[in-house]
Amino acid sequence: MALPTTNATTELPAVNQILASVGQAPVTTLDQTNPDVAIAYDTLIQVSQEVQSEGWTFNKEYNYPFTPDNDNHIIYPPNVLQMDLSEDEIRNVTNSTKRMDVIRRSGKYTRIPTEVTVLNNGTGGGTNGTLYNLATTTNGSGTGFKANLTIESNVVTAITVAAGGSSYLIGDNVTIAASDSGTTADVVGTISEATPEKGMLYDRQNHTFEFTNPEYKFNVVWYFDWTDLPIPMKDYITARAAAITASRVVGDNALYQQLKTKEIECRTLALEYECNQGQFTYFGHPKGGNYYNSYKPYQALQR
Repeated sequence: MALPTTNATTELPAVNQILASVGQAPVTTLDQTNPDVAIAYDTLIQVSQEVQSEGWTFNKEYNYPFTPDNDNHIIYPPNVLQMDLSEDEIRNVTNSTKRMDVIRRSGKYTRIPTEVTVLNNGTGGGTNGTLYNLATTTNGSGTGFKANLTIESNVVTAITVAAGGSSYLIGDNVTIAASDSGTTADVVGTISEATPEKGMLYDRQNHTFEFTNPEYKFNVVWYFDWTDLPIPMKDYITARAAAITASRVVGDNALYQQLKTKEIECRTLALEYECNQGQFTYFGHPKGGNYYNSYKPYQALQR
């Protein structure tokens, strides 16, 4: 599934509706240097994520399969708002997932170095100044990290990040060869700080990031780009964003109440769309099908 991206061409009309609601003139481009445009646009994106997080028929899938990678890890997709083991997966008594409870966490093998502490300064040599984008090797499993070296009085005094790479751990050592640094020995640093590169699924019940079955099925709530949202959802998100923007920019209680009334009307239409698309019943039929056959007179007459 394609990852969500911002699309100025399609989001522009929604931003202009928000601006009009607070008495501002429409714009032709989403110029972020305009504070009103920036507030309206940021609020629209924020509200879109909040509304989609509720889980609607259009962005929720049941029993969606995920396959662990070669390290038995399941990477949490960046365009997923919620995911949990499906009821069918949990009911499968032959499957160990009956005793699993999964959440998203930052995996220890998915980190980008942000700070490196010098361990071995190369024992002298090198040209004073800064050397940029030097390749490194590591004692861990990380790849792609490139370093900048600061040399003062022919001694390496600092190692900074030029390119973060991926899959490093705090405590991993990175080495810059003497042939690249110009020092008399290799320069070595240890990664002292790192930021998560991407999330992974973590099993709270068994305290592990590892998933050993070939496949797992999840109920997933996806985050969609603005262009893929149904019209009733766009209208509801825009109306809600307009009310929030008015409270932030104008501060007029009467205007805010008017916009909240419009928001309620749009949510009503969104819920009507949801009911029509979801085909819900009071019978609580299993997800993925309606097993109730209502009485039909013409079928009785056929007997």
